[in-house]
Amino acid sequence: MQDSLSKQVREFTQDLTDLLNSTVTQGIRISSARVNEHKYLVGCGITDKNPFRPNLIGLTTGNKPAHLYLFAAHELVLDNIDKQWLMVTKTTYSVQVGQEEGQGTMFSYDYTRGLANGYPEAHFHVHSPLSEHYKQVFELAERPKDRLSDLHFPVGGSRHGESGIHYRPILEDIVEMLVFERLVEPRKDWRRAITEGRAKYYESQLRAAIRRNPETARDALAKLTL
Repeated sequence: MQDSLSKQVREFTQDLTDLLNSTVTQGIRISSARVNEHKYLVGCGITDKNPFRPNLIGLTTGNKPAHLYLFAAHELVLDNIDKQWLMVTKTTYSVQVGQEEGQGTMFSYDYTRGLANGYPEAHFHVHSPLSEHYKQVFELAERPKDRLSDLHFPVGGSRHGESGIHYRPILEDIVEMLVFERLVEPRKDWRRAITEGRAKYYESQLRAAIRRNPETARDALAKLTL
């Protein structure tokens, strides 16, 4: 079991490393740390001695200094069905201006499997000062907090939802948005890396959904062959 998990974690970290260095970074390395027999943490600069504080990733492909930085962190375990396949239980992606911790964040994406506080498992936060109009709306809603970043925008969820499969945002989506909005300068062949990464993720999600819903998969296949 442990060999299966560690092997899949290595592949996961290599995929993230390859994606970033093929699109908007140069020479960075995503690594992992084993927290216990059943859990790994993943991020840039992660080690067994320093598992909880991933480094910020400068979004630049050459010698130019980075203006934007990516914080990327994951928590990985084996799935809770047959204990054979990699499952993400937590993901955080944040994009910020500069390297000051907690300062200049533009947006962040969080995913926590089985989130118990009533908010959607996968959600975006937009970080921006509130205008007077926003403040009025927040006051009418009697919200205890008045920051725009306190709003949770749902963006998918876990595979155990009603449809059995959800394509929640992945790192490829973050990179694509930054490139499309001309916030970072990508490598020449960045589109290929994005396309290949997405295809691999979608296939893995589909396989996982089939494993969880074998009867539905068999019924669908039978109808296709009629």
